[in-house]
Amino acid sequence: MKKFTFVFLSLILLGVSSIFAYSFQIYTVKRGDTLSGIAQKLSVSANSILDLNPTINPNKLWIGQRLKIVEPDGIFQSVDKGQALWYIAAEYFTTIKNILKYNHLKNPNIIFPGEKLFIPTSIICKTSKRKTGVIWPVFGYITSPYGWRINPLTHKKEFHPGIDIGAPEGTPIFAAISGVVTYAGWDDGYGKMVQIFNGHLLTRYGHMSRIDCYTGEHVRQGELIGRIGSTGLSTGPHLHFEIRINGIPYNPLGYLPYVSWSGELPHPPTPYEEGMGY
Repeated sequence: MKKFTFVFLSLILLGVSSIFAYSFQIYTVKRGDTLSGIAQKLSVSANSILDLNPTINPNKLWIGQRLKIVEPDGIFQSVDKGQALWYIAAEYFTTIKNILKYNHLKNPNIIFPGEKLFIPTSIICKTSKRKTGVIWPVFGYITSPYGWRINPLTHKKEFHPGIDIGAPEGTPIFAAISGVVTYAGWDDGYGKMVQIFNGHLLTRYGHMSRIDCYTGEHVRQGELIGRIGSTGLSTGPHLHFEIRINGIPYNPLGYLPYVSWSGELPHPPTPYEEGMGY
């Protein structure tokens, strides 16, 4: 009877592992561990560890701390009410086909609010256009352009050194360039803010709800660095995105690849307009 029970449970576990394209493990922090060292040891990214463990401090791990790790490397997206799979694919600059594959889904029209979809790192930003050397950091609408404007909070005319891209809270933000994270933390009006420098361009990302990288980290273009929020001086969820050279701000639209949702159209692109269909 015991042998039968063991075999039966083993078959159940094998069945569960075949249903999901990922698995979890718990890593216990040891003396001398660093976040980058743990990531390298487990062949995952530090950024996905931070996204999966939002309460940890990347600079202050303590012995015995337990970290949730997912294999293969990736992150999770919770489905919002009324959200279509093509829109989630667009948020991650990937294809519907890839998301279906890694979540063992057959019908792209059947997803449920609250359902968590696994997005492996290997499929993120695969549809991003890279011809200009800079990619779009987030999927959304331009709500405020670069240049002189009336500040929505002070109602005074002032220079806006970047562009604002509106998107729902929690939308993933990706590194527009590869480089070193020169700052990741709180910065007055920018709220939770990240800066990445590649030796020539400095990109700045403001008003995040969550930061998924740390100062001194080398990040790759297209790597998750945080989530959309409304921290600091902000009137709603959006990303403030800047490009600077020698401290001087330049219009990001002069560096980003042209796409139909850069402000010219009043609606988000369809999967077919952006080549994200299945």
